[in-house]
Amino acid sequence: MRSTETERMLRLRDVARMPAEVLVKRFEEDFGNLVTAAVADATRRLPAPVRRLLDGLEWHLDWADALVWAEGELQVSAERMTLLGDPRLRRVEGQLRQVRVRLHEARCVAADYRRQDRERLEQGRLLTARATALSWLSKALPEEYGALFAARVAELGIPPLRRHTASRDVFDSIEQAVAQGLLQVTAGPEVTALLELPDDTFRAAVADDVREQNARNVLLRHPLVLRRWHAGLARLCELTVGPARASSATALGRLPVDLAGLPRQEAMQIINARRFFCAVQQRRLDCDRTVRALMAEIVRRERADPVNTARREAGAHARLRLAEAHPEAYARIREELRAYESEPGRLDPARLTSDARGALKARLLAELGQGGGDPAPRPPVAPPSPPPRPAARPKPGAGAGESRPGRDRPGPGQGRGPRPVPGPPARTAAGHPPLRKAACRRAEPSR
Repeated sequence: MRSTETERMLRLRDVARMPAEVLVKRFEEDFGNLVTAAVADATRRLPAPVRRLLDGLEWHLDWADALVWAEGELQVSAERMTLLGDPRLRRVEGQLRQVRVRLHEARCVAADYRRQDRERLEQGRLLTARATALSWLSKALPEEYGALFAARVAELGIPPLRRHTASRDVFDSIEQAVAQGLLQVTAGPEVTALLELPDDTFRAAVADDVREQNARNVLLRHPLVLRRWHAGLARLCELTVGPARASSATALGRLPVDLAGLPRQEAMQIINARRFFCAVQQRRLDCDRTVRALMAEIVRRERADPVNTARREAGAHARLRLAEAHPEAYARIREELRAYESEPGRLDPARLTSDARGALKARLLAELGQGGGDPAPRPPVAPPSPPPRPAARPKPGAGAGESRPGRDRPGPGQGRGPRPVPGPPARTAAGHPPLRKAACRRAEPSR
């Protein structure tokens, strides 16, 4: 058994010589192989195809997961080597610095993928001037829009919305989705037994899962168990902060004590507690990933629901009829949005930022709502102030203080005229990075 495990584990010098397709199989065999590849990537030992594989769409979350694990292992190993005087300390500390740099980059990559997902979702309704103008007009005239929408819903025979209790958190949303059938999962006897365990026994099961990277408890990833799994991990962090001498329940931090000055047994207990604390933090990220994946699936299925699709079509129909009834108001919104277009009809998110969008929307809704959709008159523009007259020469014999500019009497060129009103942001050619071409992630949210 020991020889089989040794064959499955990769070493840093082995990774650089293996092609990407072989490495993928080794990743699936043992999580430690993925950690080894992540460390090799951080220390610049991987060929370009394998690096593209790790930060690609399919593997980038597992790559960040492995880097989190590697960071904790390397930090605790460096602390243990400091205690024992291990000569490998300098090399491990160098790897730790490189892994932390790469972990920051991995988090940026994950944030970039999430931003691209949001942009794809908003592309058809928020980044076009037409859709934005129709949406804002319906909010400026909510009563008329509501009447048109209700008439269209009645005409199409769309069933009413299903009423349910408002969600307090993401776990409520997941559990309601299971109850409504959006997530088609079953709560078998094993899941029921897990949920009925006392807190201490359940927390022990969570701790066992933390210690086993290659034998993860899939029952903890069940949608109905996620709430309790999340709470159990948080409780483990709270219980381990003290023994691990961690800086907080979410970060390990520097070791605040000198291990060399402690008895060897006590020092090793601190080292082991810090290693377990790092493993719990990695599992918390695993739990968060599972929750995000389920929420994304819930949103996707809600949007694909035929009733919701029909209601969106009814809303689009009602907004078009509203624009036909108030063409001047619609044209006014389009005119205001034109300054923020990168091309005709296409809004540039770099110019129409969230702050600019909110301010423009609030102003237009206030103006359009004043007269039932008729554009409100623009405020008169004040005429420019005349240039200041040149100061008169002082009369002979007059005091110098009577003609010298002072704090209350500005002299030539010292008057404060009206400041120019800033216009729309200057157009830039800044774009967004192209989407990476990669296979879709697996259906299961975690391995």
